[in-house]
Amino acid sequence: MKWFVAASLLLFGTAFVQAAEKPNPADYTIKVHLSASHLKSECVEKDCQNILSAEVILNGKKLELSGPAPMLSRTLRLVAPGDYQAKIIKDAHNDGGLLFNQEYGILLPDNIVWQCFTSGITE
Repeated sequence: MKWFVAASLLLFGTAFVQAAEKPNPADYTIKVHLSASHLKSECVEKDCQNILSAEVILNGKKLELSGPAPMLSRTLRLVAPGDYQAKIIKDAHNDGGLLFNQEYGILLPDNIVWQCFTSGITE
């Protein structure tokens, strides 16, 4: 029992340390221009989640990114239009130049990283 408690504390302690670490801006090398952001709720049965969608220009392509809305002091946030730095978290290397299944981390000014994915293409 003592081993289980010690392992649990170590595991949770590690999670809190990782969450408390500030992102390194040098890791965010992709330039993103965000022109609009929108909050919406998506529900599956009784489970609802607040989603942030943003219209961006990323690597010269006009895309829509979506992901869980970032929180600051228990308040949902819209992301203001402007220029941001991003890094790719997951790239599926799709054949044919498809842009889906790519996940990004966008560094916001207060060191919050908004994790999002390509959810649309705009003109």
